[in-house]
Amino acid sequence: VKEGDFRKKLANAGLSQSAIHSAPLDIVITAIYARTMIKYGERGTRYVHIEAGHVAENLQLQAVALGLGSVPIGAFYDEKVKNVIGCTDEEVPLYIIPIGKPRE
Repeated sequence: VKEGDFRKKLANAGLSQSAIHSAPLDIVITAIYARTMIKYGERGTRYVHIEAGHVAENLQLQAVALGLGSVPIGAFYDEKVKNVIGCTDEEVPLYIIPIGKPRE
């Protein structure tokens, strides 16, 4: 968790997608592939992607349950996102999920 308002910088890293800038909450899902690949080898990459999808799905389901909207975004500049959120070298951003009141 990183405190502060980084929406403008994160939106810039996310190809200027307005949902990132306008949402009151942006969740970035990251992965450290090596942790999973130690146990599962090359299949670890696949498992990381499957689990990231599960996390994104559950975030979206919970948002709907709370009357909120969300959109999973995978189009962004990885290095820029890493710089904005302060990732370690081995962390890789997989999704940006803006959450807020749905548009009518």
